[in-house]
Order: sequence, then C-alpha cells, then structure tokens
Amino acid sequence: MGGFRLGMEQAGFKCVYSSEINLHACEVYKANFGDNSYSDITTINPYEIPNFDILCAGFPCQTFSISGKQKGFYDDTRGTLFFDICRIIDIKKPLAFILENVQNLEKHNKGKTLSIMQQALSKLGYTTTYKILNAKNFNVPQNRERIVIIGHRQGKIFDFNKLIITQVESMTEFLDTEGEFEYLNPKDYTIISEYKKQPKSGLIFIGYRNKKIRTTGVRKNTEHLSRVHKQTNRIYSSLGIHPTIASQEQSGRYWIYHEKRVRKLTINECFKFMGFPNTYKKIGIKSKLYERIGNSICVNMVYSIAQEVQNQFFTEKGKIMNKFTPREFLESIYIESINSSQPNYTLDKKQKEWVDTIIANESNNKGVFTVLTTSLTYKCLYPKQDVRYHQANLENGYSGRRFDVDHVTPFFKEKQFRGSMKESGWLTRSLEQNLPYDFNYPGKINNVTLKTSFLSILDDISTQEMPAIEYLKAIFYLSIREKAKNSIDVINPINQENMQDIKCIIYNIEEHFKHSSKIRGASILPVIALYSIYECILLELKRFKNKKLLPLESHTSSDRSSGLVGDINIIDSDSKEIYESVEVKFGIQIDEIMIEDAYKKFKATSIQRYYILSTSNIKIGHEKAVQNTIDKIYQEHGCQVIINGVIPTLKYYLRLLESTDNFISKYVENLQNNHELSHEHKIKWNNIFLKKI
Repeated sequence: MGGFRLGMEQAGFKCVYSSEINLHACEVYKANFGDNSYSDITTINPYEIPNFDILCAGFPCQTFSISGKQKGFYDDTRGTLFFDICRIIDIKKPLAFILENVQNLEKHNKGKTLSIMQQALSKLGYTTTYKILNAKNFNVPQNRERIVIIGHRQGKIFDFNKLIITQVESMTEFLDTEGEFEYLNPKDYTIISEYKKQPKSGLIFIGYRNKKIRTTGVRKNTEHLSRVHKQTNRIYSSLGIHPTIASQEQSGRYWIYHEKRVRKLTINECFKFMGFPNTYKKIGIKSKLYERIGNSICVNMVYSIAQEVQNQFFTEKGKIMNKFTPREFLESIYIESINSSQPNYTLDKKQKEWVDTIIANESNNKGVFTVLTTSLTYKCLYPKQDVRYHQANLENGYSGRRFDVDHVTPFFKEKQFRGSMKESGWLTRSLEQNLPYDFNYPGKINNVTLKTSFLSILDDISTQEMPAIEYLKAIFYLSIREKAKNSIDVINPINQENMQDIKCIIYNIEEHFKHSSKIRGASILPVIALYSIYECILLELKRFKNKKLLPLESHTSSDRSSGLVGDINIIDSDSKEIYESVEVKFGIQIDEIMIEDAYKKFKATSIQRYYILSTSNIKIGHEKAVQNTIDKIYQEHGCQVIINGVIPTLKYYLRLLESTDNFISKYVENLQNNHELSHEHKIKWNNIFLKKI
C-alpha cells in the first residue's frame, strides 16, 4: 500500500519499482502513486527490474527446511517468498536492504527461521543486524512491535541506537474531532473504576463490552481484568496508547473510551496511527481498508530508519573506518566462513585437535567458548595485548568481560551460535578468577581435555606468535557447520494414533543403538530412550504419584559435579529427596565393583530404588558376587538395587503404557532437542524410516 515508499521518499529516496499481488492493495497504491504495482514476486525476472540501491520488503513468516547437507542456506529457503527476495538480491546486488516482519519471527520455529534467513543473507555477502522496534517510539500512538533486519553489502553495520526516538503517551491529539463516529450504547459496556497505564506498552485497559468472557483459568472476582475479555471486546482509554492494529479485524473492532463515551476507531484514525498523511487516498470498502492498514508498516518508523540509512550508508558521516569496529570484524569472519566451501585456515594436527575439542563442547561449555572467542577477537584487533591477562586490574591486563558484553556475546546471540550466552562468558565461576589464563590457571573446568585445549590455544597466540585469526576462522567455520548438522529435523513416524506394536518399536530402537554404536556420543542414546519412557510412566503408574522427573544433566559431566546419583533421577515433590535413579551403561558388563561404586554415590541419600541398566550382560562368573552385593546394600541401606538390560526394561515398561505412541513421540522430541547428540545419530534414526539403512 506504499508504507515503505512514503517513509523512504520523505527521507529523500526515490522508488523505482514495486511488487504487490493483492488487487485491492494495488488499487489503493495506484490511486496514491499513479503506479501499477501488480506483479507476482515468485515469477519476476530480476533482470527486468531497474537497478536500485535499497530493497525494502515484508513477507510471510514461514518455516524453512534445515537439511544439514550444506547445499547452501539460500537453497534452504526455497519455496518461500523470502527465497524470492534472496533471488532478487543475489542478481541485482543492491547496496542495502530493509526487511520487516512480525516480532514473533525472532522466536519462530525455535529461532531456526531467523537463523536460516540471516545465514542466507550472509551467504549472499551481506552484513546484517536486526532489532525489535515499536511504532509508539516513532510519534504514533500504537503499541506495534516489529522486527527490522538491515543489511549492507560492503561490511557496514547499521547502528539502531542512532535512530531518533519520539515517544507518544496518548492517542488524544491523533483523534478526529469531527466526522461520523460509531458509538456504543452505555448499557452495552462497563467502565471499570480502577485502572492504570501498562508501563511497557502504554495501554490503559479501562472497560469492556458486556459480552461473554473467558472462563478457563479465571479466578473469582477477576472478571474486570483485560486478559479475561477477548480482544474484540476490550476498551482502551484514549489517554493511553492503542494496541496493535491487526489485519484480521476487518470489522474494525478497535473501541476507545474518549470524552466519556465509547466509540470505534475510524478508518482515518487507523491510518494516522500508522503515520499515513491526511492526504492519503483511501478507496474501497471499510473491511478491506482495515485489512490494508493492519498489513501495512508504520511510515514514521520507516522514515526514521531511512534517515539513518542515509547517514550511515550513503554520506561521509557513514563512511567505513579504516580500522574495523569489533562488530564489523566479527561480521567479516562470519560472512567469510558462511561462504567458504572449504576450510580457509591454517592449523597443524595438534592445533586442529584443540579447536575440535572447543567445538565439541560449545553447547555445554558456553563460558569457555565465549571467553576463548572473545580473547581471539581482541587479539586480532589489538595484537600487542597478551589476552591471557583478561582483567584490567592484572598487570598489563584488559577488561575481557567488558569487551565480551559490548561486542562478542551480542553478536553470538544475534547469529544464534550454539555457544551464545545470556550476558557474558566471564560470569562463569570457573573463568572469572583474578588470575591469568596460563597453564597454572586453577579454574575448575571439569573437562580436562577442554581445559587443556582452551589454555593451549591462548598460550599459542600469546607466546608462540600463532596468528589468532587462524583459530577464530577455524572456530567460526566449524561451529557454523556443526550447528547446521545438528539442526536436522528428526522424523516422527507417529502421524496419528496408530499404536505401533512393541515388537516393532523395540526393533527400531535396537537398530538405532546398533547403527550408532561407532559414532561419537552413542552412549547417550539408551539414556534418552529410558528418559523418554520415564516421561510416560510417571503420568500413568500409581507409585510415581507426587514424584517428579528431573531434567537430563549433561552426559559429559560426572555425577559428582552435578550432585546427582544417576543418569535419570526422580525426586519426591514434597521432600525433594531422591526417590529413584537409573544408571545406564552402554556396552559395559556389570560386576560387583560397579555396584559398590554406585552404592558410594547414593549411600547418604534416602533413595528407594536404584537401577543399573546395561546394553550388555552381567560379567560371566560374577553373578553370585553381584547378588551378594545387592543383598548387602538392601540390608544396610534398604534401597533395592535392580540389575537389568536396557532393552528388557524398555519392553517391560512399554507393556504398561496405555499408548506406546507417546513413547515414540517423546523419544523423537528428546533426540531433536539434545544438544550433545551428534547429527549422525539423527540421520541414522531418519534412515531407519526412510529405508536407507
């Protein structure tokens, strides 16, 4: 409808081409700009589009596929309108682009959608950054949060912090003073006596239409609260901000309390609440116009963005500095890594092993990953600094934590690296000590191999003159590809309630264990299978009433460090004491020593049952000693130690379930979400059902 065009033209840009497929939107566009914008973006030949400097676009928020086969992130978007945006950018190579979408894009499909988009755009050579912006901060009275993604082809980073913010406190000055208003009869609504402005949104919920309210989960005497009433029946005071104008409400459901009367927001007011000028021509029926404005973009927000795009990208004020900013430097390494089909770093065998260890532990040792990459980045930008001295109060030191908080962690969070943290790697206890990261560093990084690799890399760049950039490029390259591999979607064969028979389920599980046995991390598969069955039986068996299944701890951390006594742990919800635990052994035979070791772990607890389950058997000749040890523990402690195989245990519990489909669904979900699991395990599971074994 021209929201992008109006904002860009107000900042001095000129529109050379528009594409829209909705007929009514095209009619409104032509009435205001004189151009016929009708065209199907999916069939447009980019070579027929005039050359341009900036591409502006909004598009549906679809889920993209993540194959993990490295065909290219661009290909992963195929079949979506975003793919066509990429197709045009790839051929026309504009200097910049501005993309807008709903706020939910940031978390859509668990963040995978945004991640694929960013990587696709990086693959095309663009430096990207994004931010959630709110229309109410751009001189319009509407609480409308949208994600804006801005990219540049020559490495510049758009700084959203430079946008001029003009907040609005109320709708009053934007309302029409004359015209035809649709008022509600006072008997049809209720105005509440106690109300307050919501601090974040600026909304003032002041009343409601006397219609049916939600009843599920509603406490007595809370009928006056906004959450109880459907959005279409809520009334907001004109002294506050208006909620998001939505395209779905084609009847114009926006009711406001103004000058002691309740009326509907007019079409003209809706357009003003989006920053459209009074001269904008509104043609067509009301329902279509409500749909149009709900689908549009805040003109004032576009104008503010366009001004800064002009300042930062097209004028001397926005000229690239001779020296990279930290963000630009990280972006350049990221784009290079995304676009490299082959590794472009130089490491010897030992150095490569150190990096492989860092990548293998990226998800479950985020602090080490972040501190290392921050140190490497700082060393690249400031070569004379010994980055082992990571605190400013150390002699010749620097503030690694400050550099991380300001530059590295925000970058990793935006790019959704598996090792990204909420705030800073230096907040990890084992890493925040006031001592240098040399080989005498006492920090308790439990994984000894990881600690050695971490300190060895820092020593290599500090004392052996190894270029830090070689390590940084290797880490980025391998991390990006490992993330893509682990984003493989696991097949769930349960499309409807089909009650797969237990024999079939056990066959598939055994096949999965067998085919994965030689792959790194295979020992976690039986744990996931048993954890999944426990998720089911806790809901069905009486003996688990008032019991709680604890989340799976890292499979690489010891029970001593986690404070638990087994791989799977159930506690009593009231006492918080451990009720039952399961120790899982992969390919290890059980003997009395193993049982004694287990007893040492749970001896001080009030545990009732302790299972030792293995994919192997009791060691031959040790059967009697095993039983004697079990009897001794029961007499001393009272805990029942139960020895069994993983598969027999799964069979037994499956027979107790009302629906075996629930187990398969849980197993698939846990395979999908376990960050320590190699992508190869997921492929093996998928192959079982794709008949590619």
